[in-house]
Amino acid sequence: MNPMQKMKELVKKLNEADAAYFQKDNPIMTDREYDAMLLELTMLERATGIHFADSPVGRVASDAKDGLQTVRHSKPMLSCQKTKNVDDVLLFSTGYDTVVSWKMDGLTLVLRYEAGRFKQAITRGADGIIGEDVTHTVRYLRNIPEAVPCKEPFEVRGEGVVSWEDHKLLTRLHGGTSHPRSVASGAVRALVPDKGKLDHIDFVAFELIKDNAPATKMEQLAFLKENHFDVVQHEAVSAGDGVERMTELLQTWTPDGFKYPVDGVVIEYDDIAYGKSLGATAHHEKRMLALKWQDEMKTTIFRGVELNTTRTGAVSIVAKFDEVILDGTRIHRANLHNLGNFESYKLGVGDMIRVYKANMIVPQVADNLTRSGTYELPRHCPCCGTELTVRITSGGVKELYCPNENCIARNARKIARFCDKNAMNIEGFSASVVENLMAYGWIKGYKDLYQLHLHEEEIINTPGFGPEKYLAMEQAIEKSRNCMMRQFLVGIGIPLMGSEAAKILHQYYYGSMDDFEEALRSGFPFSHIAGISEALERSIHTWYEDPMNQKTLHALMAELTFQGTRASGDGTNPFRDMQVVVSGTFHNFDRSEILELLESLGAITDNTVSEGTDYLIYGAMPGSKKVGAALEHGVNMISEKSFAEMLQQNR
Repeated sequence: MNPMQKMKELVKKLNEADAAYFQKDNPIMTDREYDAMLLELTMLERATGIHFADSPVGRVASDAKDGLQTVRHSKPMLSCQKTKNVDDVLLFSTGYDTVVSWKMDGLTLVLRYEAGRFKQAITRGADGIIGEDVTHTVRYLRNIPEAVPCKEPFEVRGEGVVSWEDHKLLTRLHGGTSHPRSVASGAVRALVPDKGKLDHIDFVAFELIKDNAPATKMEQLAFLKENHFDVVQHEAVSAGDGVERMTELLQTWTPDGFKYPVDGVVIEYDDIAYGKSLGATAHHEKRMLALKWQDEMKTTIFRGVELNTTRTGAVSIVAKFDEVILDGTRIHRANLHNLGNFESYKLGVGDMIRVYKANMIVPQVADNLTRSGTYELPRHCPCCGTELTVRITSGGVKELYCPNENCIARNARKIARFCDKNAMNIEGFSASVVENLMAYGWIKGYKDLYQLHLHEEEIINTPGFGPEKYLAMEQAIEKSRNCMMRQFLVGIGIPLMGSEAAKILHQYYYGSMDDFEEALRSGFPFSHIAGISEALERSIHTWYEDPMNQKTLHALMAELTFQGTRASGDGTNPFRDMQVVVSGTFHNFDRSEILELLESLGAITDNTVSEGTDYLIYGAMPGSKKVGAALEHGVNMISEKSFAEMLQQNR
């Protein structure tokens, strides 16, 4: 499934989930599943630059139910920004007075009071701007105060929630729903009040909306208590308490045994004015942050493995198991990577294994509960049929290996690596596409990519290809002819050559492949360059000593034009030879775009802030360790806005 198809599928599923949740009061997926799908869609939209009109990304999901009157909120009800990383919370809170409270899992409501009397109840509603009038049902909630001491008009935001105990009771009396949230949503949004259910719903207040309201969050919660509201469990953490107190709270506040369903904790700045000054996106306010729970674990049955031969000849091992739903997606495979890992699990068909998605993305096997150790691995290459050998890498990793130098899978993956976006960025040349091209005899190595036009007629007339696909391939190939030395070094297949080392060499030789090859011919000691190891130096020279590699190198250099490092026209380039680290998410740039801009200006980019770092360019939610190190070492910190201004001045 290509990215466009995947995005359409996610939009469809998320919109169906919104309709089920907000219009039919019958959720079809958990919050965790919904959040995971929304995160995946968000990342795909960022990567492709495509946003469908009906996409829920950036929209506060909700829709009014037919039959209920709609009411405009006095201020938009936006979502809360979420994270699963405690470091994000510590960065957000350190140095500020904050308030920690539960993220209640029910139906969000707004209550309006005038002249000391309950006036109206409204649901969150469409886009957080228009809600539904549910006064007729909410007045029957068991803890709603009809009269309050305050005579001035104000609003209370909170959650209609059903306790676990009440949910069990209602299940016995009326039959069950999958979650207490469904009871709260269904009963409150019913056209005809069901007093038997409404009497089991509590309103838990968490926010005050009022003219001349108290200046701090703690004072506002105290105001709500004084006016007879049950308020969310909360605790103040002062700036002087340091990270230790916040860390302690986050470790002890767990949902186990809590009265109500919750799906995280909310950290909010105590100073209301400061929080408001931070503003908001179209989706969430920046004054608060929600910490969600850690990776979900599922038990399933191991069914076997699938082998995949990589470009190096190493064979990766993928576990197959009965399908489970994790973080909103269905999974039935997880990469075990190498023979050493496989053997450590002692797997056998039918074994009970536990799986999870690391960081909500990568399926992983956590452990094997049975450990029968009865599974026999296939011993032949899945591509060429050559008998596999076992080898130990220089790093001590035990792996299966295909020794056939002409294995199509090996060569196809090498060429696909050359085409990868982190290398030559030739779009559309996945390993499977390259395998097809090799199977027809159109390409055998890297240089054949740039001679693909010699097979134009055959490709156009071959089923599965055709004129449109051929044109797209040719355009991608032509675009790659103008490249940077660092891209080329990553793609050409020099063992141990990664992106960071390629960047260092690119900077050292100002992007000149001719100068780099001259260094190769003269036996230059590359390890004298900071950041280049002796092992990589040996690998580079060993690779170059192979006549076939030299032939390939010269053939490719004849096809390509290498862009040298760009210098400032007036000598004011502030980034040349500067060591720069980039952290956070950005509104007007992709992270990769910033790195490319910096490198084109002669900067040395790195992932770690150290004493030698000159600049830290930061966006929203930068890594706390990087910010802390920058402050410790006195590194100049540049915001996205300042970075854009510096680029403009350098043009």
